[in-house]
Amino acid sequence: MNVMFKNYFSKAKEALMVKSKVIEIGELSTFDDEPVIILFNDTAPMGLREVCIIHEFEEAPPKDFLKEGSKMIFNGNEYTIEKIGHVANETFYDLGHISLYFDYDEESEVLPGSAFLSPKVKPILKEGDSIEFIA
Repeated sequence: MNVMFKNYFSKAKEALMVKSKVIEIGELSTFDDEPVIILFNDTAPMGLREVCIIHEFEEAPPKDFLKEGSKMIFNGNEYTIEKIGHVANETFYDLGHISLYFDYDEESEVLPGSAFLSPKVKPILKEGDSIEFIA
C-alpha cells in the first residue's frame, strides 16, 4: 500500500477528544428521579447553578463537535449520543452547556440544546471527575 494512502486512512480514523473536569455540583442536580444532567461552564447564572453540573474544558471544543454516534465517557463509563438538538453544539461551544437525557422515549423529540444518551443509566458525578467527549 502506498505510504501516503496509508497515512490518509490512519488520520481519517483518529477520533477528536475533548476533556472536561467537574468543578461544582449543584445541590439539586443529582436527584435519582431526574434522569438528566445539565452541564454548564462557570458562566452559569446563580439561578441555574443549583441544578447544573459545572465543568471546565481543558481546551475548547471545536464548533459542531458533537453528533449522533459521538461518545461521552463519565469516569470510564461510555455513553453514545443517540439524538442531538439543533443548537446543542452552539451552546456547548459558547457556554459549555448541554442537557443530557438518560431515560427517554425513542419517539420523543430532542430539545434544541439537548442530547439523548445510551445506555439509559444516569452516571453519578462528583467534583474532580473527568468527562471525555469523543467525536
